[in-house]
Amino acid sequence: MSTDPERTLWTYGMQHRPRATDTLLRTRQAVTSRRESHRETAKAWDIIARAKYEAEFREHVELLRSGQHNLLAVELEMLGTLLRGAHVVHLQCSYGLDALGLLNAGAASILGIDISEEMIRQAQAKAAAVGAEAAEFICADITDLPDTFSSTANLVYTGRGSLPWVLDLEAWAESVSRLLRPMGHVFVFEGHPLDALWDREADGLVLRPNIGYFDAAPSEAPGFPASVVTRAAGSERPRMLERQWRPAEVIEGLLARGLELKAFREYPVLYWDQFPRWPIELRNRLPHSYAILAQKPPE
Repeated sequence: MSTDPERTLWTYGMQHRPRATDTLLRTRQAVTSRRESHRETAKAWDIIARAKYEAEFREHVELLRSGQHNLLAVELEMLGTLLRGAHVVHLQCSYGLDALGLLNAGAASILGIDISEEMIRQAQAKAAAVGAEAAEFICADITDLPDTFSSTANLVYTGRGSLPWVLDLEAWAESVSRLLRPMGHVFVFEGHPLDALWDREADGLVLRPNIGYFDAAPSEAPGFPASVVTRAAGSERPRMLERQWRPAEVIEGLLARGLELKAFREYPVLYWDQFPRWPIELRNRLPHSYAILAQKPPE
């Protein structure tokens, strides 16, 4: 009996192509895994907030009461006049210092969102202490925001060590797009993922073993912040999985949601002292941070 090669190939393809139900199952499993990892991270940041940042409460309040903020010069340069009078959503706002500083820097209102209940409690307490009536803080996973917050922001602000804790960049970019009003902007000031490759305790450029710039699998990095959780909670502590997103991936994620790239820059700026033993001249030869400004087009 003869066999039609084309029909045989078609039959094979039909038998082995992914079924819609299989794709849906894998998608649901990925979402479940992401949510579970985010919940673990939230528990860890609750511990860190109590163990480390509670003691800094008074210092933060004094700075805010004096009308100051901790925005860096490179941030202010790229933001320009966008912050003045803006309704800002700060994603992964942590303990609220940066968010409330945005008010001091000219924002009309601030909505801070973070997955850690303890971080939000501290942020709310700071807002109350300084009388910031234009500030609101809520606890939520920024990759699962309700539609209530859609089209509420002229400006979405995020970064400073936030993105590595987001394990689904597509969901993050979707949230950014939904939060923004037409013609609104998102500003990202983030640590450069290249820094994740270096041994923080070394005197110079020493690569950490078994890690690469293009690694896609989430992992737990040594040192801060996991070290704080270990000291406070012991070996049974929650895990802190992070994923280093390259700037190109962040930009592509925003572009895929229809946003337009307005600016991208890299800086030798360390916004926290993660390489205390490096000489200044070595620090200044490498990128340690980057900034992205993108805009949502008009309707």
